[in-house]
Amino acid sequence: MKLKNLLNESSQQWQVKDAIELQKAHERVLRTALALDKAVQKLAAASKKHRNKPNAKMFEDEANGMYKAIQQTVINTNSVFWKNWEAFKKSGKAIFGEHWN
Repeated sequence: MKLKNLLNESSQQWQVKDAIELQKAHERVLRTALALDKAVQKLAAASKKHRNKPNAKMFEDEANGMYKAIQQTVINTNSVFWKNWEAFKKSGKAIFGEHWN
């Protein structure tokens, strides 16, 4: 009986450890996505400052293109990124149960 309890306890420790590791990675993805959005916004704003300089229109268009792409593919909650994000959270809950927040 003691061996079975030890095995169950060991299994739960593994689940808790993995759940924590995956949740931390999950949170880093969110922080990084938001940081990327802010960085691209700053890039677009910086390129607008230089509108009157030679070739500035090209840089402004490219920076705005990156900004729009991030908005559509990462920040937009209907994007594939967020659908996979929700699936990841559901999988975590299904696999780790009460160990998953």
